[in-house]
Amino acid sequence: MYNSNDNLRWFAIRMIRDRKYILRYIELEGIETSRINDIRTLLFLHCKQNEIETLRGELWDRALFYRDAARKRVQQIPDNVMKTFLILAPYHDEPVFYLPVDDPSFFEGKHKRVRSGIFAGCEGVIKRIKGERRLIIRISDRAAVATPYIPQDMLEDIE
Repeated sequence: MYNSNDNLRWFAIRMIRDRKYILRYIELEGIETSRINDIRTLLFLHCKQNEIETLRGELWDRALFYRDAARKRVQQIPDNVMKTFLILAPYHDEPVFYLPVDDPSFFEGKHKRVRSGIFAGCEGVIKRIKGERRLIIRISDRAAVATPYIPQDMLEDIE
């Protein structure tokens, strides 16, 4: 599912109304999507910049397209962040917690990478949540997740 094709980028939208219409429209356009089951309104799209701009024009009254304020374009999600999300997405039955991004303390500390196990390759910051040390991963400016407990020996520091 992850594709590093130079022409394709990941973008996020929040479906504010007519979710079924949006999903059907995007499917007919042949655009790859990914979702987090617990966040029904958040949708990730894998497409070209011109395709996302066309979608924004077509769906402006049904979806919020997260934009880069400086360039006033739809904001791209970096490939390394999306790669992490795609590693996490299949494990929605695991105790993965979805967190608000408005608490900056979630993102302070040493950055770590998981070296092995089902979350190998995921990067983030270690924080204690519900009594366990968890890796906090920021997916976009609007979403973050906390993995289940990951033992220290499975982590490495990121410079």
